[in-house]
Amino acid sequence: MLKPTRTTLALATGSLVLGLVGAGAAVADDGPENQPPREIVVGGGSAEPGVYPERYVTGKVVSKGPLTVRSKPSTRSQSLGHVYPNSKVDIECKKYGDNVDGNRIWYRLADRNSSWEPAASMSKRAYDKERWVSARYVKNLSEVKYCR
Repeated sequence: MLKPTRTTLALATGSLVLGLVGAGAAVADDGPENQPPREIVVGGGSAEPGVYPERYVTGKVVSKGPLTVRSKPSTRSQSLGHVYPNSKVDIECKKYGDNVDGNRIWYRLADRNSSWEPAASMSKRAYDKERWVSARYVKNLSEVKYCR
């Protein structure tokens, strides 16, 4: 009779320990979920988050080759042209879109951008559309607001 009691006691103790360890891991893992990807802001910016000093933000293209300008914040959307490395672009706002090398943020280019080259096959009507580039390949020089 002594053996089954010890076995039962050992099993109960082991279950209790495993339950406490599991609860501790669950509490330790209970952090913020789905955090947005962080942007690297170089210089500029404002002292208070959410305060934007200018309408447009200047960004610098840091891709190794021409960066595709698209009609929507998606890698599957229509290509409108491209921007060359080291070009400066005016960014109007940012929005979540397709993931590009771990970054889901896309920048909408301002209408006044002259550094992007439209594709030769694009009609004049295509220039009136929104123009987007992946933030993965653009270094913004101050904080960019979200699109409304």
